[in-house]
Amino acid sequence: MAPHIITGSTTTRWSDQPLTRSGWLCHITRGELALLLASFTLYLFTRLVQITAFPIYFFCDEAIHGVLARDLVANGFRDSNGVWFPPYFRNAEKWSLSLSVYLHAASILLFGFEPTVWQTRVTSVMGGLLAPLGIAALLRFGYHDRRWWLGVLALTAMPAWFIHSRTAFETVLMVACYAGFLAAYMAYRYYDDRWLAAVILLGAATFYSYANGQGVMAISGALLLLSDARYHLSRPPQRLWLALALFALALTPLLRFRWQHPDATVEHLRTLHSYWLKPIPLTEKIEQFLAIYAQGIDPRYWFWPNTVDLDRHRFPESGHLPLLLLPFVTIGLAVCLWRWRESRYRLPIIALLAAPFSSALVGIAVTRALAMVIPAALLTVIGASAVINRMPLRWQRWATMILGVTLALSSVVMMRAAILGGPLWFRNYGLYGMQYGAQQIFGETIPDLLARDPQTILRVSPTWANNPNSFVDFFLTPAQRRRIELVSIDAYLFQRRDLDRQRDLFIMTAEEYRRAQESGKFVIAPAERIIPYPDGQPGFYVVRLEYVANIDEILAAERAARTALVEETMVISGQTTVVAHSQFDIGSIADLFDGDPATLARGLEANPLVLELRFPTPQPVSSIELILGSMDLDLTVTVTAPDGTTNTYSQQYRGLPPDPSVTLNLPQTLTVTTLRLAILQVGAGEPAHVHVREVRWR
Repeated sequence: MAPHIITGSTTTRWSDQPLTRSGWLCHITRGELALLLASFTLYLFTRLVQITAFPIYFFCDEAIHGVLARDLVANGFRDSNGVWFPPYFRNAEKWSLSLSVYLHAASILLFGFEPTVWQTRVTSVMGGLLAPLGIAALLRFGYHDRRWWLGVLALTAMPAWFIHSRTAFETVLMVACYAGFLAAYMAYRYYDDRWLAAVILLGAATFYSYANGQGVMAISGALLLLSDARYHLSRPPQRLWLALALFALALTPLLRFRWQHPDATVEHLRTLHSYWLKPIPLTEKIEQFLAIYAQGIDPRYWFWPNTVDLDRHRFPESGHLPLLLLPFVTIGLAVCLWRWRESRYRLPIIALLAAPFSSALVGIAVTRALAMVIPAALLTVIGASAVINRMPLRWQRWATMILGVTLALSSVVMMRAAILGGPLWFRNYGLYGMQYGAQQIFGETIPDLLARDPQTILRVSPTWANNPNSFVDFFLTPAQRRRIELVSIDAYLFQRRDLDRQRDLFIMTAEEYRRAQESGKFVIAPAERIIPYPDGQPGFYVVRLEYVANIDEILAAERAARTALVEETMVISGQTTVVAHSQFDIGSIADLFDGDPATLARGLEANPLVLELRFPTPQPVSSIELILGSMDLDLTVTVTAPDGTTNTYSQQYRGLPPDPSVTLNLPQTLTVTTLRLAILQVGAGEPAHVHVREVRWR
């Protein structure tokens, strides 16, 4: 079918033609360009105003981009392992970063070697410009809609995109590349086969921008191949061979990475506690997937306020998409379903179906399903045009301008509310809330304190953020980093450590400060500085302290209490067994014998953590297998025979992968009445939180 343009109530057919100035560009009016320019200006204005102030956090997942990019450039585009132009980069426990690091590396090469919060976020905003560009191109040259600029305004007004497009999260680049991919596909499908190279290039960019982009592209690619199979097969053979060659080239970084790190995907899913790794029936996994996937396309999740997502990823009294758009999205979807025989109208449906796929592998989250904003913007304009085109011709322009002004005003109002009121939306500023404090502590307070006294060593709490090491590397110079230790006050509460009141200066959370006061173990000087939260409450204390005179006696009494085991009974292998164990603060003893590595029990304080099983009937044991949290360890196994004799076996485990499985084989099969395990986390000291997922023996 030849492309067509809808103007008012009449339809004029266009002939297929390449995208050249003599073709479609001549059909763009000055009015359209002016409205498009105004829409893009508003988009950039709402992204850049006070960009370092909102969102109020600067997250570790933002800082890591600047750190990795700076190190990559400094090392001649080699990573810490010496890999040249690495296909992926590690973010804490996951290999989840790729193209976004190279985007920030380009920014560092152009604008400055030491990244800043402003530069990092603005770089992401510039990369994200491909999203409104792609939407506008799709609407103008795919659907020939002269209201194409409304797509930019619709995207601008979406709360989910507003929040995240002002951050340096890699999901922003993925969504932007996906919009570009869809626009390039429309150009390939309806204008010129030569756009196929751009389709593959932007599809690869989507795939490598963010881990969840892999699922989005897998579903989009499969459905688009199926949707337009007849068209693809009708292309000249040389085009198909070129496409296959480009596709193979795009896969090369992935294949290279899989060869280097074959277990990366499983590690990633395990880190996210995916139900796909649980020992449950496949049917149950499929049911969970379908339930989560259905939530990802449920309008209630997108258009109404919810508490599914963490506070830092949402507006308090608004859905991820404005309710204003719901009628237009609904009508647009109906239009696409009605005209599904046309490829162009199948494309938004495919994008809608692909957006929540990756999120459904773990759990719904707006960051994982953020690509939904692209089909939502397209459907908004398709639906709005379907309504407006049925109005009398003299009303159509007014209706269009009213909708445009409404979207523009809602964007400005949203921006103003976020910048002025955002700091007080949610009052949980800690680890499971806003994680507020990176700029205030590492960007402002620490450099000032270190400059005041060259002898000062700062002990900074890491408990309020996911990966504060990235903040140390991002904000501080090498000389400053040498005078920083990330350590919680808990490390000083349970064992005596070197503590010099004149040298050591602590930055701790308000909760840690309270625990230090109530412990009776310290003499605490008046706070030298209090860093407030946005609501005025004390967030962090800068203090000096020293131990009380009788600290050794206090710690000795606590150490004795920690060695006392808790006794419980449970059925193991069909018999009621007494299990004595160190105290847990997370999970229970049942979690160690449920066959599910996703569940765990965490020791409260003891290191080594002790598990002692007392069998009513002697059991044959030839080996012990443990699945643990990430750590190096020493394992000591003591077995008691029915005659009362004991034997002890030990083994060291070093350089283990995340969440390792370890096995200790006995010299022979022994019949035992008591099996005692002592798990020592190496390098953690005492107390320590020893994580145990599963205990098995044969």
